[in-house]
Amino acid sequence: MLFLLFYNVSGQRLTETPYLLLGVIVDTTDQQVEILAFCADNKSEFRQAIRSAARSLSQGSTIAAMGEKTRGTFSESARFRLLLACTDPEAARGNLDSVAGWLQNEEERPPSLPPGVFFGTQAPPGKLAFVFPGQGSQYPFMSRLLLEMFAESKPVIDLAEQAFDRNPPLLSYIYPEDAGTQGTAAYNEAALRNTDVAQPAIGVISRVMVEILRRHGVSADAACGHSYGELTALWAGGKIRNTDFMELSVSRGSLMASAGNASEDRGAMLAVRAPSEKIEILVREHGADLVLANRNSPSQSVLSGPTIEIDRIQEICRKNRIISAKLPVSAAFHSRLVMDAAAPFQQHLESVPFFPGDIPVYANTTAAPYPADERGARELLGRHLLQPVNFIDEIRHMHEDGARTFVEVGPRAVLTGLVKSILSDRPHNAFSVDESAGKKSAVLDMAFTLCRIAALGYPVDLEKWPGRPGA
Repeated sequence: MLFLLFYNVSGQRLTETPYLLLGVIVDTTDQQVEILAFCADNKSEFRQAIRSAARSLSQGSTIAAMGEKTRGTFSESARFRLLLACTDPEAARGNLDSVAGWLQNEEERPPSLPPGVFFGTQAPPGKLAFVFPGQGSQYPFMSRLLLEMFAESKPVIDLAEQAFDRNPPLLSYIYPEDAGTQGTAAYNEAALRNTDVAQPAIGVISRVMVEILRRHGVSADAACGHSYGELTALWAGGKIRNTDFMELSVSRGSLMASAGNASEDRGAMLAVRAPSEKIEILVREHGADLVLANRNSPSQSVLSGPTIEIDRIQEICRKNRIISAKLPVSAAFHSRLVMDAAAPFQQHLESVPFFPGDIPVYANTTAAPYPADERGARELLGRHLLQPVNFIDEIRHMHEDGARTFVEVGPRAVLTGLVKSILSDRPHNAFSVDESAGKKSAVLDMAFTLCRIAALGYPVDLEKWPGRPGA
């Protein structure tokens, strides 16, 4: 199957040497994905290189050999660039022929391109930001092929298991081999949904993805996260150490899971598709004991509170023809029902050193960058468990500060949709490393990401692409 991903970044000044950027992704049933890259300084040479490659593929050249050769000669300074990720020589050749045909025309923009072709005409449109998901994005078997393919995953997993320090280990929840007598997908999902498991699990996957992106020379200019994801953003931004990140992930999840009396209701969360002002009126009119915990987008917010109140407001939403859905979480986060977790988490933070960091990390609470001083950063994170998440203003402030490309680094693509909704009327790009959420190969999804980033003009070290397990 082919995917159409068309990018035309307009309205920005060209660099001294303008260029075209094209990338093609071809899906496959196996996991050995090769990235091919072509470049030239004029259209004629570019077309010649592409046609020569298509001819070589038709004559029996292998994808692996061509990938290694073309990635080694790829230059970011070239005026014309094309990137292709594939395993099927015939599909690759067909797409290369189609692109070469368009290059014979004089149009500056193609009237049409084959499905899976990336196109751009300018330098990077602005800063690149990493966005990290929080609890609710996890799912069983997430990104398993990435962990098998890339050696960067092993030290991440080892450190996570050391911090988790339980039997069964963390990875047995992410990749369950035997679900016991229940033996159902629902059982696996429920086990992974537990707060003490979900948060470090998401942290492991997000961190592996960051390390793979870094392997390929991709670095962020800014970062943020949604709820738990803010902890990942602090690590990615260099504000907390590797060990502290995993230990805080385990601590945060465990404390939130055990807060309050075990016999008491831990609460629930409800995503509501309506403007926050309308939701607040609905809650006030019906006297619901709920808080607006997440302002996610102009058309979606999340309520948090006692389960009986969540159930009641969901029925009210149904009667008012308002779409709503319970989130796959085990407690009412960012509400008083997790208050017992805040004090011990703050105490844990006292022993954690904070650093100025390498890039600005934006906070859910203030929608502004974390303070550079250690005490200010520690206090801000300490309040995070109980404070609402103002994701709307956070993304808007990042955009005002120059961020134009938002890469969701972690399971699923939930935040990608929110970013697109928030910035719908402003120039931006938003996509996820885990775009297919397990429906396609995780390695292919990573290839999507690298080609998209390169197509937008950001540096990517393509020579580091492995193309095969263990490389």
